Amino acid sequence: MASLLSAIRWYRDAGSFVMPGSGSVGRALRPCLSMGFAAFFGSLLPGFAATTADLSLGARAADASDLQLSPGSASRADVLAHFSAALQFESSGKLRQALDHYLAVFKADPSNSDLAVHTAGIAMQFQGREAAIKILEDAVRASPRTPAPLLNLARFASTYPPEDLFVKDEVPYKAVAEALAKFPTHAEVYEMAVMLHLTHNERDKAVQIMEQAANQNSRDPQYWLATGHTAEHVWPLGQAEFGVEYRQRVTPFFENALKTASKAEAEQVTLEVARQYLLTNDPERARQLCEKLAAEYNNLDARKLLFRLYVAAEQKDKALSTLEQIVKQAPADAEMQRLLASEYDRLKQPEKAIAHLEAAIQNGGGEIGDYVKLGWELYQTQKFEDMVRVGQRSVRLFPDHPLVHYQLAIAHRAREEWAPSVQHFAEAEQFASSTQSELLDHLFYYQYGITLERMARFEDASRMLEKSITLTPREESKAAANTMNFLGYMWLDAGTHLDKAGELIAKANELLPNQPAYIDSLGWFHYKKGNYPGALKELQRAETLLEPIAPEDAEILEHIGLTHQALGDKTKALEYLERAVALKTPDLKARKRIEDELNKFKSGKPDTEKK
Repeated sequence: MASLLSAIRWYRDAGSFVMPGSGSVGRALRPCLSMGFAAFFGSLLPGFAATTADLSLGARAADASDLQLSPGSASRADVLAHFSAALQFESSGKLRQALDHYLAVFKADPSNSDLAVHTAGIAMQFQGREAAIKILEDAVRASPRTPAPLLNLARFASTYPPEDLFVKDEVPYKAVAEALAKFPTHAEVYEMAVMLHLTHNERDKAVQIMEQAANQNSRDPQYWLATGHTAEHVWPLGQAEFGVEYRQRVTPFFENALKTASKAEAEQVTLEVARQYLLTNDPERARQLCEKLAAEYNNLDARKLLFRLYVAAEQKDKALSTLEQIVKQAPADAEMQRLLASEYDRLKQPEKAIAHLEAAIQNGGGEIGDYVKLGWELYQTQKFEDMVRVGQRSVRLFPDHPLVHYQLAIAHRAREEWAPSVQHFAEAEQFASSTQSELLDHLFYYQYGITLERMARFEDASRMLEKSITLTPREESKAAANTMNFLGYMWLDAGTHLDKAGELIAKANELLPNQPAYIDSLGWFHYKKGNYPGALKELQRAETLLEPIAPEDAEILEHIGLTHQALGDKTKALEYLERAVALKTPDLKARKRIEDELNKFKSGKPDTEKK
């Protein structure tokens, strides 16, 4: 009766504890946490379940036999009560009291290997090493058909050696030797034995043990995989000076795993061996196995390894083909979609990259990098409307990130939507100034400046373009010359800062000579200053460099015509203006201006105001 009451108290209080073992105590403990009280004790104590006791205040008392436990059930109830007490004492930090109860549980179930190790660890603190070793030796005797108790004994004894450092402890060696003799086809035995000898600088003995492992006639591929990994501790493949020799010692283990794998195991084993070869710098063998897996099993993981192998071997065509197959096989894999988009970008195929970046966003939630890359791909393919759409979504998702504002500004500019473009340039500058100042480089301010120019905000444009010139690295003379020429020409057109414009244009020609556009600007500067002979000389020099003349060059011919007009040569003026109109420049604003000039000239009403 006392045993039953102890068990009842335990059941009431121990709902939060879990038995860490797999022995009979553990099997008895687990059901109580998921079954009802009567059902659990019915399974634990058959006598109790046969006829349920009547505990009501009815007419008769319960028969005495109803509350009696069989001897076996009483013993198990006692064990459960001890285990509950042990857990509670340990949880509250009272290990000494917990030890007595753990010892009682272990006495009832010495075959529970995990319980033995746990109990030995506590016994080591309060009863010494000898008592702890005895517990583990008792566990060995209780489970003669498994190597786990022997390995636990060896591990414990080597972790906690005798206090006298000059005494060689034979316990771990004897335990390992017994395990090797009794369980020669268990891979974990070789791992324990090898690590024991290597820890004590006994490499020769570790080699002998691995030779024993290699000579086993096991048909279990998992044995060969595990012993192969153990062999790497004895013959480290990372030691380049012994690379060939050590590989010859380790490789047979993994090849045996391939040979012994059944049809059901072949795919998994082959993939694991392929990964092993990849990690141990044998890419050729890894490639062979992955190609086999891809061909015979359509294995996705093998294809992913193949892609890496082809990239490393610079087999770019095979890498791309494999990546395309991966994406086709696993379209929801956002990372693979990103990789394929990057490959297409590298190949200058932005139109192909777009679909995969969109898929990466759809499947992976969309990182800011995905949106930015997609935006630039759309820019390259001149899908400016889509670029604006993506940019607007990016700004909603990442409102404080300057790069998305910068990209949306470029998108609006490409659609000649100057006002929203300027708005997002301003926001990009504001956010970048505190978080990403590196974004505010000469290219940023150049784009910002030429957009402001299109809105005729010349003073604001001037500030941005001057910033761009200041920030342009010395080695990027082409970019500096371009910005100087643009700013100088803008001032000429606006009729302001003429002398500063001349200085900038002259510097642009110095940095990058023989550029028709820059020479045209220089000639136009002379025109604006009233030096028509000097203007004609520079403009004609620019014309000689136009081979062939393109529609974009119409403005140069216009300038030559107007200069001839200023010099009184009407025939030449008419010739050049007609040629300029015939080129049909794509700049609609410039085209209309040239046509108006020609019409005025033909009507005999030339513009008396010099441009």
